[in-house]
Amino acid sequence: MKFRGLKEILGCAALLLSIPLSAQRAPNLARTLSTAMGAEGRLLWIDATANFWRKKKVNGLDELLPYTITREGITEIVRNAKLAHINTLVVDVKPLVGQVIFPSQIAPRLRSWQGRPVPEIDILQAFVEEGHKAGLRVHASLNILSEGHKYYKVGLAYERPDWQSIVYTVNRGLVTQNRARLSFRVPKEPDSPDKPLLLADDAQADASLERTGLDRPDDNDTNGGGGSFGKLLYVSMDADNKIEGIADAALLGEEPLAPSEDGKMLLVRASDDREWCLQNLDLGMAVTFDMRTELIPIAEAKSEKIACFINPLHPEARKHQIDLIKEIITNYAVDGIVLDRCRYSNIYNDFSNLTKQAFVKWLGKPIARWPQDIYTFSPKPGKRVVPGLYYKQWLEFRAQTIRDFVAEVAQTVRSKPHLSFGTYVGAWYPSYYEVGVNWGSEKTHLRYAWYTDDYPKTGYAEFFDWIALGSYNPFARQADAKRAGKYNSSSVEGLTELGTSAVANGAFTFGGIYVPDYKNDPEMMINALQAASLQGQGWMIFDLTYIEEFNFWNVIERTTKADAPAPDSLRNLLPLIRKAMDIVR
Repeated sequence: MKFRGLKEILGCAALLLSIPLSAQRAPNLARTLSTAMGAEGRLLWIDATANFWRKKKVNGLDELLPYTITREGITEIVRNAKLAHINTLVVDVKPLVGQVIFPSQIAPRLRSWQGRPVPEIDILQAFVEEGHKAGLRVHASLNILSEGHKYYKVGLAYERPDWQSIVYTVNRGLVTQNRARLSFRVPKEPDSPDKPLLLADDAQADASLERTGLDRPDDNDTNGGGGSFGKLLYVSMDADNKIEGIADAALLGEEPLAPSEDGKMLLVRASDDREWCLQNLDLGMAVTFDMRTELIPIAEAKSEKIACFINPLHPEARKHQIDLIKEIITNYAVDGIVLDRCRYSNIYNDFSNLTKQAFVKWLGKPIARWPQDIYTFSPKPGKRVVPGLYYKQWLEFRAQTIRDFVAEVAQTVRSKPHLSFGTYVGAWYPSYYEVGVNWGSEKTHLRYAWYTDDYPKTGYAEFFDWIALGSYNPFARQADAKRAGKYNSSSVEGLTELGTSAVANGAFTFGGIYVPDYKNDPEMMINALQAASLQGQGWMIFDLTYIEEFNFWNVIERTTKADAPAPDSLRNLLPLIRKAMDIVR
C-alpha cells in the first residue's frame, strides 16, 4: 500500500482548516487525513456467546456445530476475514453475564451456555495467535458495566447484590369505581413488558420515540389486529377515560386499532388480564388511573430484560473492571481494549444511596426530596417524566461519573502505549444522555436544551482512539431515507454524520452496521458500508454470526476490494488531527 507523504497530508489539513467552523459542525479532518493515508477502519465484531456454535446443514438438516470454541473454527474466521480485507477483529471476551472466555484469576470463567458445556480452549489467545499470523489486529471487548444475565440469574451482580444498579420504577394502575385495579405499562417506562400496554393518542408522536429514527421499539405488540381469537383484547377509552369499546383483535381484521382523539387504547394479552377486563369493565364506565413508585435493585426490575448493570460508583465493582483489564493487557498480546455497555441501563438508573451521597457532594447542597427533586413520573400515562429541581445537574453528574470511570480505564490501557482504546455507543447522540453518557468531544459545538453550561466538559471522546457508532438502520444513505419519507438521520449515513459531528475529530469514528437489516438486500449493505465510511473513517459490522447465517463474506469483499490499514494503527495520525483542531480553535 502506497501512502501519501506527511507534507501532502499537512497540505490537505491546512486546506480543510481554512474553512470556517460553523456553530454546529467541525470539519471532518479525521476522514480527510485518514483517507489521504489510505486508511479505513474495517471492524468485525465477534460476540462471545452468539458464536460458540453455528448452524450448518448436515444431511439436509440444521445442526449446531462448534465454531469459536475450536481452533479450527477460529482459523476459518480469520481466513475469511483476511479474504474480505477486514483489518480488525473485536473479540467479545466478557459478555454481559460477567463471566469471561479465557482463563482468569480475576473473573469467573464461562463454562456452559444454554445447557451446553464450553470447552477449556482459550478463545482470546487463539484469536490473537491466528489473527496476528494473518496480519489482523485483535481487540478484546468487555461488557464493562454488566455483571449478570437476568435470563439465567447468574453473574457477580447476583453474588454481590450491593454492586447492582438501583432502578427508579413505576407501577401504574387502571382503577374502577369499585376500586378494582389492573396494573399496566406505557411505552418507554421502567415496568414489566408482560403487563397490558396503554397507548395514548399522541404516543407515537412522542419525541422520545422518534429520536434519530433508529429506535426499535420493544413494544412489538402495538401493531397487530387479526390473529387467533382470545389472544389480544383491545380496550378503548375516550378523552374522559370512559370505556367506549372492548373487542377481541381477531374480530377486527388485519388493521390495528388506534386510540381516538385525546383517548387511550389498552392492549391486553395475558389471559388473567383479559379475564379481569371482561369481568370488571363495561361500556360507558369511567375509570381513573393511579401510580406508585419505588426503588428496587436491577435484578428485580423487569424493565431491564437482560443485562444486570452495576453501579459505576461502587469502588469494589469499579476495581474489578480495572483489574480485569490489567490482566488482559499483561497476559495477552492484544492490539486494543474495547468498552461495551459503558453506561447506565437507562434514565431510571442509578438511584442507590451511594449515588445519592456522591451527587449531593458534587452538587454542594442537600436534596430535600429523593428522587423527586431529580424528576417525577407524569400522573398522566404516556407523558414524559417531569423534570425536578436538579434534573439537568443530574444529567451532567451521571455523564461526569462515566467520564471519570473512562479516564481511569484509559490510564490503565495507556500503560501500554501501543494499545488502541475503543468503545461502542449508540449513534443517537441527541438522546444518549438518557443512559448517562456524553461520548462526544469536550470541544463539540453541538448544543441541546437539556445541556447545562458545563455539560460539554463531560465529553469523553479524547480518551479513545476510536468510537464505533451504532448507526443501525435499514436505509443506507440519506437519499434512501428521504425517498421513504423519513428524516435524513434515519439512515446509516445520517446517523454516522451526526455521531462524527459530536466526536468532532476527538477520535476516529466507525459507523456500525447491523447485518440483519440487509438480510434480503446485500446491495443495500454494500451501500451502508460505503455510507459509514463516507461520513466516518470506516465501519464496524455487527456481528459475525449474521455474516455466517446470510453467507455475506462475499458482500464485504465486494465492498473492500483491497487491504487497508486501520486508522488507529497509524499511531501518529490521531495526535496530528487533534493538534490541527486545537490550532484552528
